[in-house]
Amino acid sequence: MLTGIIFGFVTAVTLGVNYLLTAVITRRFGVLRSTAVTLTLALLVMVAWAILIDVPLEINADHVILLVFLGSCVGGTFLCGYMALRLGPISVVSPIGALSGAMTVVYSFWLLGERPGAVQWAGIPIAVLGAVLASLVIERGTKIRLVTWGPVFAMIGVLVGSISNAGLKIPIREGVDSSLTVITQRVFTVAVVLLVFVIFSRMAEQRRRRGKSRFEGSDQVKITWRTGWLLGLVGLIDGISFISFGYGLAYAPAWLIGIISQSGRVIAVVGGVMFFKERLHSLQWAGVGLVMVGVAMSIAG
Repeated sequence: MLTGIIFGFVTAVTLGVNYLLTAVITRRFGVLRSTAVTLTLALLVMVAWAILIDVPLEINADHVILLVFLGSCVGGTFLCGYMALRLGPISVVSPIGALSGAMTVVYSFWLLGERPGAVQWAGIPIAVLGAVLASLVIERGTKIRLVTWGPVFAMIGVLVGSISNAGLKIPIREGVDSSLTVITQRVFTVAVVLLVFVIFSRMAEQRRRRGKSRFEGSDQVKITWRTGWLLGLVGLIDGISFISFGYGLAYAPAWLIGIISQSGRVIAVVGGVMFFKERLHSLQWAGVGLVMVGVAMSIAG
């Protein structure tokens, strides 16, 4: 159990750092390009690790089918998450992303039969309420609006991605190596993202040729060795993060690793305030606080 918790916190730190870096690259290179490049690089890091430690290639067809589904879910999660970070603000989007830990509790109970305690369950509605408050701005005249569409994309990513957090435990507890499990899932994640990237790129190119609209990429930095090093760094950290997440699942319950890994988003909240000069309203700060309380309850319980 302790080993799993340690890997969970390693995942948390890498996720928190990568959240800040991802906010930079999506605004510089675009959502689809950033997602496709970094996930592909992360997959290469994971494959290299598997070769280095000689991971046994033992997996059956049922597990592959499951991982195809989970990989597709994660592909949607990354696209939504990257879009959320592009729209921002990071200090709001990041805590909402931490809800995936709470939602993993629900999916772990449903899919795996794991039994979190009463405190873990109590933390979920608190965190959800906090996410709602963090997403809203109340203006004069009691008019309520979304701070941006970023929180909406973040919430969609949470609902879809949490299924994978819990589902990955199924092949692992049935004897499939944890590294092989996460790598197989990531192969299909990359496949989904690259397919979406190709489709939208062709659609955008056709629109550009007809001169009907701007297309993604027209106002973005060209990827070169001098400008693209940050993409490589994000891919490297993401690969390390997901390998660590797999080891965490191998040694501890899925709900616990899901929650611990998402606690690192606190790093992104602090970074959003310090580096992006984000200024939240009091209601939003209250929401961020409730999310963190809910996540802490889930860990402490």
